[in-house]
Amino acid sequence: MAQEFFKNFPEMQYKLDSGKIITIKDFFRKSNIQGTAREAVVNYTYHELQEGDRPDVVASKLYGNGDLHWTFFLVNDFNNYYDWWKDQITFENYINQKYKGKFFVCDQSTDIVSATSKFLLGESVTGTNSRGIIIDVDPTFCRLGVDVEVGFENPIAITGSTSNKTVTPLSIIDARDGVAYYEKDGVKSTHFVSGSTAKTLWEDEYEKNEKKRLIKIIKPSMITAVVNQFEKVMKS
Repeated sequence: MAQEFFKNFPEMQYKLDSGKIITIKDFFRKSNIQGTAREAVVNYTYHELQEGDRPDVVASKLYGNGDLHWTFFLVNDFNNYYDWWKDQITFENYINQKYKGKFFVCDQSTDIVSATSKFLLGESVTGTNSRGIIIDVDPTFCRLGVDVEVGFENPIAITGSTSNKTVTPLSIIDARDGVAYYEKDGVKSTHFVSGSTAKTLWEDEYEKNEKKRLIKIIKPSMITAVVNQFEKVMKS
């Protein structure tokens, strides 16, 4: 989807540290163009994205031309297609992909890493009729991320196959339900203090995603003029 946007960029010669000269798109011009476009407030308004609203779908609805989706990336702080607001299905797939496995939540950080021993990233952990692989070691939140192969339906003593470190977690939860931060009076912290509220990774990701839902768009009445001006500047 980015091709329509980037095809307008002129090419430039760029010298690598090795001395080799390569030809690339002049992306450095993007910031100057974006600044000019954003300053022309009269040219744009706002649009709230709905389920199924891919960039090309929205451009087709607003402008009658799906190829004009690149204009959204011109006037918004989107670096690429993956910065676009995610609808419910896309969001859940993203969360499930990013936060895999389980969190084994322990009592204190030394249960994870101490002066004399520590669980190792990539090592196997075993318990009674249970086995998994450590995919995250996080002493800050006193937890181990584990890709469970079998068992671990309830908290039981686990032992690292390489480290030989042993601990019995307080709880085992889905990674997406792990704590992202604690918040009190608008201040975020990685440590719990009296009166603070825990925000889960899912909640944190959801809030970040929802902030992208209201996007800036070029007014349909101005789209032709703005696109023509953009192409003119890019070719100059």
